[in-house]
Amino acid sequence: MKTSLKCFLAQAFWAIGAVAVAASAQAQGFPNKPLNMVVAFPAGGGSDVMGRLVAKGMQESLGQTIIVENVVGVGGSLGVQRVSGAAADGYTVLAGSPLELIYTPLGIAAAKNKPEDVKMAALVGHTPIGIAVRKDLPVNTLDEFVAFAKKADKPLSFGSTGVGSLYHLMAEKALQNAGAKGLHAPYNGLAPYLKDLMGGIIDFAVVPLVGPVLGAADKGQIKLIAVAANQSLASLPKLPTAKNTKGFEDYQFSIWIGVQVSAKTPEAQTKAIHDAVYKALANPDTRKTIETAGSVVAEPMTLAQLDTFYKREIASGAAMAKSINLQAQ
Repeated sequence: MKTSLKCFLAQAFWAIGAVAVAASAQAQGFPNKPLNMVVAFPAGGGSDVMGRLVAKGMQESLGQTIIVENVVGVGGSLGVQRVSGAAADGYTVLAGSPLELIYTPLGIAAAKNKPEDVKMAALVGHTPIGIAVRKDLPVNTLDEFVAFAKKADKPLSFGSTGVGSLYHLMAEKALQNAGAKGLHAPYNGLAPYLKDLMGGIIDFAVVPLVGPVLGAADKGQIKLIAVAANQSLASLPKLPTAKNTKGFEDYQFSIWIGVQVSAKTPEAQTKAIHDAVYKALANPDTRKTIETAGSVVAEPMTLAQLDTFYKREIASGAAMAKSINLQAQ
């Protein structure tokens, strides 16, 4: 009896040790094949631009090709599910933002992802957010927008990346602050609703102040009327802050882009992704490209710090949704 028990325990310990050795060997050899980077929105948007730029830098560090794929639908939920449902081995990553990770599950009933399905491997940068209007809307400042919205014969139409997205909630909050009504038109990404804003199909939108948006403003295709920040931007010194308008004193937001992996991914592979992203961001040319596009490169954070940051963002998103009584649709 005792001999049988000893044999069983020996075999069990051997099996556990074999698994540990195999996992360690796999981690040490990571990566030994191409990686996939998922972007949950169409090509041309902020996540897509930043994701492709970081992927290029990561390839040099990891010595493997990174294939970027746009998995679009359900406010970005399909992209998140593509990553969380893949093998948790570090070979499938997400260039993700709070839009699809945090806000989509709050606002879209059909979204099957939860924020906890993934974990942060690195934070890439922050992008300031502004309020833009169609070029022929008769307003040039946020004060004028508030006055116009209150008197408008019909609710002002606005676009966003989906019901419950940060851009949706910020637009609703702006209308709430103005004491006005709006008509929401959800889209599958920034590029489609920016196109409709330029075409005058929608009246206004909350937008990230990045390349395509700045380009449209420079060409006079849209008008930027305020930035949701506590101080003016060095890149847009003439754009006033929203806080200078009555009722908008606390209207301060920015959007971040990070690299995430499935929540079950081992720490060794997560750390390899983490290190590769920050090596890419240390490249002066990469940093310059990100900053030229209108974003601010994030300072490096440890995995523990990233975990704390992400949990705080999840709580903040839930509070934001509650403040406007958001109901999932």
